[in-house]
Amino acid sequence: MGKKEILLSIFFMIISMTVYVLTYQFPKQTVALSPKVFPQFVSVCLFILSLVLLIQGVTGVKKESEQKKVKLALNNIFLLKMLTMIILAFFYIRVLPLTGYKIATPLFLAGSMLLFNEKRWFMIVIVSIVATALLYILFRIVFKIPLPRFNFFNYIFTKGV
Repeated sequence: MGKKEILLSIFFMIISMTVYVLTYQFPKQTVALSPKVFPQFVSVCLFILSLVLLIQGVTGVKKESEQKKVKLALNNIFLLKMLTMIILAFFYIRVLPLTGYKIATPLFLAGSMLLFNEKRWFMIVIVSIVATALLYILFRIVFKIPLPRFNFFNYIFTKGV
């Protein structure tokens, strides 16, 4: 597994550096955040994570002989959970325009945490609300990207309930 991690990390490092360099071709903007800020942020994050993967790959080459046996039952459970997560994400995307970001996202995050065996209800509630709020602030306020909203009166009068 170590050799694959090394090659994959180098591949992603090259992609992140390419994206970062290409952002300098974006038009300059002085009113709000420049259009290159978000792609640069993502490419720096990708580079850092690729570096972590490279380190794990280098140290994993030495430990590869210790970790060769993986239980098939655990793999099947994981695949089932991932399939369920894909279905949950599909329904989240379908429900998002109807309920809005502020309602659908905490429910989606809570469902995801329950799916991956988080048992502490306090932690589920806190993480769902805090993550939704932080993402809202990041996209709506910082990047000024409109997020789907639920307008109760508009919904009632246009749907004819």
